[in-house]
Amino acid sequence: MANQLTERQARMIIAIGCEPGDERVGAAVAEFGAIRAIENWKSGLGPKGVREAIVSVLDSPLLAQATKSLNSVRGRFLIPSDVEWPLALSDLDVAAPIGLWCVGDRELSEVSNQAIAVVGARNATTYGERVASDIGGLAAEMRVTVISGAAFGIDAASHRGALAVSGETVAVLACGVDVAYPQAHRGLLTRISEQGLVVSEAPPGARPHKHRFLSRNRLIAALGSSTVVVEAALRSGSLSTANWASALGRPVWGIPGPLTSAASAGVHAAIRDGVMKLVANPIEIFSQFAAKPAHQWGLLEGTILGLISRDALPTSEISMRLGGNVDSHSLFGALTVLQMQGVISQGSKGWQLVSAT
Repeated sequence: MANQLTERQARMIIAIGCEPGDERVGAAVAEFGAIRAIENWKSGLGPKGVREAIVSVLDSPLLAQATKSLNSVRGRFLIPSDVEWPLALSDLDVAAPIGLWCVGDRELSEVSNQAIAVVGARNATTYGERVASDIGGLAAEMRVTVISGAAFGIDAASHRGALAVSGETVAVLACGVDVAYPQAHRGLLTRISEQGLVVSEAPPGARPHKHRFLSRNRLIAALGSSTVVVEAALRSGSLSTANWASALGRPVWGIPGPLTSAASAGVHAAIRDGVMKLVANPIEIFSQFAAKPAHQWGLLEGTILGLISRDALPTSEISMRLGGNVDSHSLFGALTVLQMQGVISQGSKGWQLVSAT
């Protein structure tokens, strides 16, 4: 059967039979291609566990079942030869995914072109969730995609922050794209698929396991141009995402919390050890991204420029003069865009035109 398979079908079989992130599998596919790798495993070459897993899939209806389940959620299976495949994933080398199961109308390569990974504690504090939501909203204002894992706490807050201002966000799951996990996030996952993408290495129907969460963290790190850790205890799984990002040469940012907060202990230690950069101002996180060009300024940006054209004004005064009709996310996002373009700066008296400094 192997010589009758297409490359996509062969990769689907491997993705169904083998656990995500198995570098032995990745090395074989990188060297021989998916079709030839399957032929080698069928003939008895390679690790016993991999051989048995592949033969088991070939001798079962699992491929047809996965395809049917994927179609039921209007999903698709991406492979590296697809235009939609993000080039950033190649940084993972033999740990790169064999393929990705996706749900959503956006193209993964496009939405991840300017993207930031936001991760943190499931048992997040109110402070942590608010910061994550603010970062998600600011990312949306900057037209930067939020990559996270749709878990409770920081993940969900960052997704919701982006969705609240019609931003794009990607949820990378440790289970099948047709599985709502956690169950309470079924509605959130639906919104993400409508406004962004839901992605997984695990085949449709796959249940989440501890090792799959750790494995998916490398994808979150690779898809983000940088990673922000909002809250993480000393043994938090979020630190593995930070470690992957660091290994891939991506910037890693840490949000400081109260010194007495166990939820921030891992972040504080990483900042102390130089593993993460301290975030003193959320604007710093987005310094690597290109801001919206001037011709795409909206009414809000133009109004702000008009307000500060004569005198410098603090944020509170600008908000008051706008009549309270603009929420803090939108105002802060507009100010950040203008600042990053070098149009305005913040001095002792407030925001002012750069030409007036």
